[in-house]
Amino acid sequence: MLNFHSLHRVPLFLRYASTDQPMNNETKQAISQFFESIEKLKQLGVFRSDKYLGDLGEYISQYFYNIELAKSGRQPGYDGIDSEGLVQVKYHGSTTRTNIDLGNPNEYQNLLIVLGPNSLLRNSSVEGDFLVYRMSAETVCQFKNKNKETYSCGKEPFAGEPSNVLNFKA
Repeated sequence: MLNFHSLHRVPLFLRYASTDQPMNNETKQAISQFFESIEKLKQLGVFRSDKYLGDLGEYISQYFYNIELAKSGRQPGYDGIDSEGLVQVKYHGSTTRTNIDLGNPNEYQNLLIVLGPNSLLRNSSVEGDFLVYRMSAETVCQFKNKNKETYSCGKEPFAGEPSNVLNFKA
C-alpha cells in the first residue's frame, strides 16, 4: 500500500501513470510516430540532443536572430552568440508551471524566451504558435529572487507583444 512516506520512493513516471488506460494499437502507433518524428527532426538539425524542447527553442531563436549556436550544449550560461553577444535561450511550454527560470544574467547579454503553444505564461490576446520575447541581461536582473541567487519570472514580462511570432498554421 502506498502512503505519503513511501511515495517519494516511487519513480515519478509511475506516480502519474494511469492503469485505467490499456495500451491499444492507437497508443502504440502514436508512441512510434513520436519517436520517428524525433529521429527526423534530429536528421534535419532541429534537435541536437535529447533535450527536445530546449533544442526546439534554440532552433526557433536561431531562425529569427541568426544565432551561432554553441557546439556543446553543456557550456554554462549561454546557448549561442549573435551580433549583440552571448545569448541564453529558454523554452516554456508547460500548462501547469507558472514561472520560468531565467538563468544567470551575469553569463549572457541577452535572453530569448520562447513560449510554446500551450504555455501557461502566454498572453491570451497574442496569437501565434510560438512567441519569442527578447530581454537584455539588465532587464533580467530585475527578476532576482529574494534570498536566492536565482532569477525567474511569471507572466508579467509577457503581457506585451512578443519580439517575434512563428506560425505553422496558415
